[in-house]
Amino acid sequence: MSWSYSIVGLLLLILIHELGHFVVARLVGAKATRFLVGFPPVALSFRRGETEYGLGFIPLGGYVRIVGMSRPQASDVIVCQDALEELTVRRRDGQREIFGPAVSVLKSRLDAGGDDARVAAERALLGLDAEQDLLHPKTYQETRRGLERLRDDLDRRAYWRLAVWRRIAIVAAGPAANVLAAIVILSVFFWHGVPLEKTTTEVGVVSGKPALAAGLQPGDSIIGINGIKVAGNWELVTSTVQASQGSPIVLRISRGGVERALPAVRPEAVDGRWLLGFSAQRVSNGVRTEPPLQAIGSAFSWSWFVTRESLIGLKNIVVTEDGHRQVSSIVGITAASEESVQQGSFLWTLGVISLALAIFNLLPFLPLDGGHILVAAIEKLRRGRPLSRLVMERVSIVGIVLMLALFLIGLSNDIGRFTGP
Repeated sequence: MSWSYSIVGLLLLILIHELGHFVVARLVGAKATRFLVGFPPVALSFRRGETEYGLGFIPLGGYVRIVGMSRPQASDVIVCQDALEELTVRRRDGQREIFGPAVSVLKSRLDAGGDDARVAAERALLGLDAEQDLLHPKTYQETRRGLERLRDDLDRRAYWRLAVWRRIAIVAAGPAANVLAAIVILSVFFWHGVPLEKTTTEVGVVSGKPALAAGLQPGDSIIGINGIKVAGNWELVTSTVQASQGSPIVLRISRGGVERALPAVRPEAVDGRWLLGFSAQRVSNGVRTEPPLQAIGSAFSWSWFVTRESLIGLKNIVVTEDGHRQVSSIVGITAASEESVQQGSFLWTLGVISLALAIFNLLPFLPLDGGHILVAAIEKLRRGRPLSRLVMERVSIVGIVLMLALFLIGLSNDIGRFTGP
């Protein structure tokens, strides 16, 4: 059941992100023709005004279509190529050609960049309908679908026609919605109650490490170390191990009510620390609640802390040798969410993931939101001159490769965490 909570929570955050794009797009005058819960194909839908609302068969968040995310170009008439070739073969000698000339006009209007290209697209659709009987049904349907999309992208309210500030507002609205969701979720978390835990001297043991070789078992309670009674003081245990600097250590434990001393064992050095390979078990110790205003303040404070640490972590991926070890994939995120459900801190994890989604989407490369913001800013500096489609496609490929690399690194890290050190 906790896995289902985790998955639903993640999908809800993605849906909130897409809803942010959709709402602001409508507010600033863009044309949004579809809003789905889930991804296509569409399972159930209805139309209100110019927008189709529905449920997608693939339950992976949400999907919004805002027309004209890229500026139409003359090369886009490639969608008509199959139909033109079929008509050339099937048209009888002397039969009037309608669709071909209409496509030629559309291409020239797109080349010229005039506002009458939409009218030319409408006429191309009429020409296609006029010669429909000469086309294979599949060719006709695919060509019409492509032309309709091209016509929509030429709409006066298309994204690419909007002022730069309107485009940035639409794109930034998704991450902003996730930030707002994080503030709300974390406020509820602090108000409802923060689960508290206390550390015990009962231990969990890591396989293949010195403590296991000495005979330490999960559930053993450490009562002494090098002849010093710890009396439930875990900080004393860890400080004594660090002070040993690799010298042999003798643990005295209680197992099933029987006390015994384990054979001496040397800790090993890991990343500048001395470790024996065991950790303290933690048990529930009630909850701490906060008044509503204090909870909101805590939500803002912790949101800033998480954002700052996330940015430092992103920097470390590039500048430090082991920074990549902190990256996690959707597998690890879901596993962490599932564990937090069991520990009662699911709202905390959900809030942090919402912030992480916002930060990740603001990275300045396409096809992420940050990339679209950067492109809009560059076009503003170029006094409205758009970047070429070729440049956009190449930059998008770089972004996709970087995202894929991050995913593979995160997945590798998660597999390592799940299978042990």
